Amino acid sequence: MQKKIIALAIAGLSSAAFAQTNVTLSGLVDVGYYSQSMQTAGIADTKTFAAANNSATSQFNITINEDLGGGMKAKFFGETDWAPTTNGGTGLLNSYNYLELSGNWGAIRGGNLNTDALYALIGAQPFGTGIGGAISGSFGRLSRGGSNGTFGAANAGTAGITTEGEQAFTAAVNAGAGSRSVRVNNSIQYSTPTWSGFSASLQMAKQNDDAAVAAAGNTAGFQALGMKYNNGPINVYYVNEQIKSGAVAPGNAAGLGVGEKVTHNILSGNYTFGPATVYAGWTSSKNSGNAAVNIDARSWNLALKYQVNGALSLAANVVRVDVKSAGDQDRNLNSLGLDYAMSKRSTAYVRYETGDNDRSSLTGNGIGGFTRWGAGLRHSF
Repeated sequence: MQKKIIALAIAGLSSAAFAQTNVTLSGLVDVGYYSQSMQTAGIADTKTFAAANNSATSQFNITINEDLGGGMKAKFFGETDWAPTTNGGTGLLNSYNYLELSGNWGAIRGGNLNTDALYALIGAQPFGTGIGGAISGSFGRLSRGGSNGTFGAANAGTAGITTEGEQAFTAAVNAGAGSRSVRVNNSIQYSTPTWSGFSASLQMAKQNDDAAVAAAGNTAGFQALGMKYNNGPINVYYVNEQIKSGAVAPGNAAGLGVGEKVTHNILSGNYTFGPATVYAGWTSSKNSGNAAVNIDARSWNLALKYQVNGALSLAANVVRVDVKSAGDQDRNLNSLGLDYAMSKRSTAYVRYETGDNDRSSLTGNGIGGFTRWGAGLRHSF
């Protein structure tokens, strides 16, 4: 009897303490067939009957919100990315994670944060992070270093495709190879309130030049200014992103040299009218402070999504990357997609892309021509 009374008392206290707190579990699962053909020595063609993440990243999310009163709120968001076809991943909460405090003054969050560049590149096309979007690991629109975790430690590999799917940056032939901007460890971000559709944010991470931790990989400094306009059928994004190494070569900065700075600019948007949505995007990548490597690259894309009826939609994307230096490693991508909504949460899809990730006459670790396609089912919950 006494144990029951204690249990009821604890339950009552817990209920009172967390009365203003709610927990939401959500996620996505993407499973299907995948096939690729690569025009590169050492990288075999692949055909996989049960493949994951052709059209989106499978994930499991935990969101905890607490109303602090007076317009103030606290929030925790934790994302776990996983591969359902291999029963694997890299552990719980291995992706986009943050703790946030918000109010009528805006929001400040800290953690392993997605970059505004990621959202700007997603906003430039209807394929998301999957096949056809031009922001996958093996095709990036940016050049000479991006941000992925601790600025893409795997990007500093020396041959072929590294474990993160990015091209190697250490060989001179790959100095202008494709990169992407995904998320940054140990970063902090402030986001303004939204005024008539306009908002802005500033994200930063501290540069670490401590030679004593060289074996673990020093990190580069990171800062990004993002601005966006989201109002009705119009969505526009602009991002200026800078990654800078210091006096010690950063082991986790995509192979950047000592004192090197890479600047990315991204402008993108989309407009919906009737059943059609048109997309466009432009990027530039430049570096300074590295006499051995000179990067000056541009990219553009045009895309279209057409809603045939309430269930069926078609999509297309054309991407061109012009690298004016570092071996003139121009790249291109053309993609098609089809979605059929079987319900509000389950969608059957087909994705196809073909292109070239190193159109120069140089040889080395870069990817040449490639064709990829996949079909499957995507379910959100």
